[in-house]
Amino acid sequence: GWIAKGSLLMGDRLYASIQYFHLLASLAIHGLFRRNGTLTVRQIKVLSRRQGSRALLEDILVKVGSGQKNPKITLRLIRYRCQGRRLDLLTSVLDPHQLSAEKAVALYGLRWSIERMFLDVKETLDLHSLYASHPNLVAQQVYATALVHTAFRIAQADIASKAKILPE
Repeated sequence: GWIAKGSLLMGDRLYASIQYFHLLASLAIHGLFRRNGTLTVRQIKVLSRRQGSRALLEDILVKVGSGQKNPKITLRLIRYRCQGRRLDLLTSVLDPHQLSAEKAVALYGLRWSIERMFLDVKETLDLHSLYASHPNLVAQQVYATALVHTAFRIAQADIASKAKILPE
């Protein structure tokens, strides 16, 4: 109930399941997930296809699922190919004007940078477990960790700038 209706949730292929898309639809929430290879996908209509010299971007309306355990669901499959990189995304946002294929690919890339930040926080600051069970104490630990991580990243950028190298 704390996620606003019409929100867009993103995640990796673990969440690209028929059950999850049906759950999100019942809550009036949209999803954007990397395609799970186990899903049965049948093409309905190609909405757009743009191919350049090095990239391909397809936006396809598809029916997903076998219909045996759960009803089939209509989704969009967004295929992006560029210099050996392959990305297949499924979204429940059926209107390309509401979420373009280009925007979906860009948003998914941002999701990865957030995942990387959480990995950095866990590894750098040894945050593999939470030390409290009360929500306020957990929030304090997460906020403190975020502040320390941000301070480390600022210091890292400053050092890199002085050394004339990239921060990473």
